[in-house]
Amino acid sequence: MKNILIIDDDKEMQSVLSSIIKPEGYEVITAGTGKEALKKIGAYFPDLVLLDIKLPGMDGMKVLEEIKKRNKNLIVIMLTGYGDIKDAVQAMKMGAFNYITKPFENEEILVNINEALQSLDAGNGTLSVREKEVVRWIKKGKSSWEIGAILGISERTVNFHVNNIKRKLNVISRTQAVAIAIEQGLINMDD
Repeated sequence: MKNILIIDDDKEMQSVLSSIIKPEGYEVITAGTGKEALKKIGAYFPDLVLLDIKLPGMDGMKVLEEIKKRNKNLIVIMLTGYGDIKDAVQAMKMGAFNYITKPFENEEILVNINEALQSLDAGNGTLSVREKEVVRWIKKGKSSWEIGAILGISERTVNFHVNNIKRKLNVISRTQAVAIAIEQGLINMDD
């Protein structure tokens, strides 16, 4: 069973996130401050961290920095109620897996957690089942919005998958991603 550490000073948000994550079979640990979180990381060795940017004392960016000093491979997904592009870019440069703005859809949290843990488990650049679905729809000329409607996920989540696909396949465009996915046998020409 995978352990997920939720770091948020809002007890209600901890409860909401726990209620989304626990039914999926994950063990949940919570912390309300950066200092408490760093102690729990050392004690529980979580597989993934959901980290709020706004924390009392040590802010989320500083906590991210400390986490990455201790374990650069620990997956951290940043959460914020303030969708600041500058913070998102900085968090990604510092090693965050993704950056999610509150309010979020439950599906968005679960997709991000599953993708992050799959990337940890796989570690070999192969595409997840969902990423292969997205590539198949891209091949059929569908936009992110259309793919989201077809798969029942948000356009933002589709774009998250597209970015992961491009990163894993080391390409810069959707067209290249489709070509490489076919070439590597990840999807069939007839899909």
